[in-house]
Amino acid sequence: MMTGSPNDNNAIYGQIFDAIVDNKLLPGTHLKEDELRDLFGIGRTRIRAILSRLAADHIVELVANRGAFVARPSVEEAREVFNSRRLIEGYLIRRAAELRDDSMQKALSAHLKSEQDARDAGDVSRVIRRCGRYHQVLADQAESPILARFARELIARSSLIIAIYDSRPSDECEIHEHRELSDLVMAGKGEEAAELMTRHLTGIEERLILEPKTDQHNDLRTSLGLQPT
Repeated sequence: MMTGSPNDNNAIYGQIFDAIVDNKLLPGTHLKEDELRDLFGIGRTRIRAILSRLAADHIVELVANRGAFVARPSVEEAREVFNSRRLIEGYLIRRAAELRDDSMQKALSAHLKSEQDARDAGDVSRVIRRCGRYHQVLADQAESPILARFARELIARSSLIIAIYDSRPSDECEIHEHRELSDLVMAGKGEEAAELMTRHLTGIEERLILEPKTDQHNDLRTSLGLQPT
């Protein structure tokens, strides 16, 4: 059973969301209602509401008469996600460059340090999480909550796409580009930052092998980081 606040739907949602985004719950994994109810100690109505919320974020698919599954974006969806990210994140980074201040500098610097610390520790999983999180940290600096929420959804879907289609070892991360993006933002060079963001996202997309892959499955309790009861 979940520790902490088992009655908090937001906490349960966040735990499942993070496990999916961090690729602990792999694309195609069956999120069985009965198992989730037992793991979190809540009723069917509430777990269904949480799964519906995750489906609204497009990282879970609800299949009639079968249940909920971690989404498996198609090749076409993968291309659309990256096209959308280039548009939205290009705008957000320009906006961030206009609004740059000491608080933004601290947020970006702290995150870059966490990326480097993960790499220095040889923690591949944490490197992947930190690299993906950079884009959300940057989006949150633009004071555009609606677009930042869209970016969050697209970043989450990108994690699924990369889990399925990435052709490169997963510990590789463009940390040097993250540093350059941050430097351009803090220098107020919004257009240059947007151009680099486009190249950065295109580079991630171009390393993908956009071909169908077989489903992978994993244990829900282990993937969600829950302790045995």
